[in-house]
Amino acid sequence: MTKYFSVLRINWIQALEYRGNALIGLFAIFSGLFIEYQIWTLIFDSSNYTEIAISGSDQTFNFLQLIVFIFLSIIVGQLKSSWATSFQMIFEIRQGLINKYLIRPISYFWYHFMMFIGTNSLYYIVYTLVIICFAAVFPEILFPTIQSLIGFILSLIISIYLSYCIYFIMVCFAFWFGEVRSIVLAYNLGMLMLSGQYIPIRLFPEKALEIIRWTPLQYLVDFPVSTAVGLFSFNQWLYNFSFALLWCVLLTGISFIIYSKAISQYEAYGQ
Repeated sequence: MTKYFSVLRINWIQALEYRGNALIGLFAIFSGLFIEYQIWTLIFDSSNYTEIAISGSDQTFNFLQLIVFIFLSIIVGQLKSSWATSFQMIFEIRQGLINKYLIRPISYFWYHFMMFIGTNSLYYIVYTLVIICFAAVFPEILFPTIQSLIGFILSLIISIYLSYCIYFIMVCFAFWFGEVRSIVLAYNLGMLMLSGQYIPIRLFPEKALEIIRWTPLQYLVDFPVSTAVGLFSFNQWLYNFSFALLWCVLLTGISFIIYSKAISQYEAYGQ
């Protein structure tokens, strides 16, 4: 594992050299939150709502709870993003630069996972400070119990790993297709909606939720955020966490199978 931690350390150092990226990310989060605040203010005022019902549940959100939920969803969505590392992997496959990994005793999957963590490490620190500030301002909403805090951390780790596996599977299509970046871009845009980053999936129609429950999408944003605001009992959280772990094992296996199949047909030609 020493070689992989070395990759993590190097990317951590590189991330510190571009601190402006974290500031831009913060601006994107707060600008998005401001837009969401304006939209939901109009919805609540025009419809004279005091609370909004959660699909398939007897629970409700008041306005403040909804805004805090969306704020944390935006942050979690940013933490699991993998634009930079995905495009780098696609470029390496298309240009034949992946050859250097094939002659070294490393796993391409775990090597880029450490790059993924290292590249986003600065965001983890900055966004953690922001979450701590919000938790201090809204202690009755965000992390109401110590169990919700621990559950959020574990759920977030699962979310980040699941997201990386999905990106890795998409990147492996570059072995067969000439242009895969459009797939990654389409996925990123689709996840803004389908994972609940800007509109909580708990507000989706029940028929849509029935489909989402058969996918790992609910564990990317909704699961850690719902845990943070205390919407799960311990048994409900444990049930969801178990299925999230199963998805981790399944997607890891699929990633290795697709990569093994792809690399066996790879001819090492650059473009």
